[in-house]
Amino acid sequence: MYFLKDPMVRRFISAAVFASAFIWVAVSFFDVETEVVWVFFIYSIGLVILMILVGFLFVPFISLFRKKRSSLLEGTTTEDSDDTQEDKSDTDRTPSG
Repeated sequence: MYFLKDPMVRRFISAAVFASAFIWVAVSFFDVETEVVWVFFIYSIGLVILMILVGFLFVPFISLFRKKRSSLLEGTTTEDSDDTQEDKSDTDRTPSG
């Protein structure tokens, strides 16, 4: 039962239970035909597959337009680190006096 500790497995199980309950309520209490439920299920799977394919097609285009990651997380940008190095070297070369 170790696999039940995985959050993804628990989410899948709970989603399956709630989806099954939703379908059962729709069919039994609201007189929805089971054929309508099956068509909805098949079209939902088709939509998910289509969106995955569209995502795979757009990945190269999105990567072209993305900016390079700055090193702001480290505290300095690459331009700032270059400027500070030049400033330090300029101050070292000037004679005092």
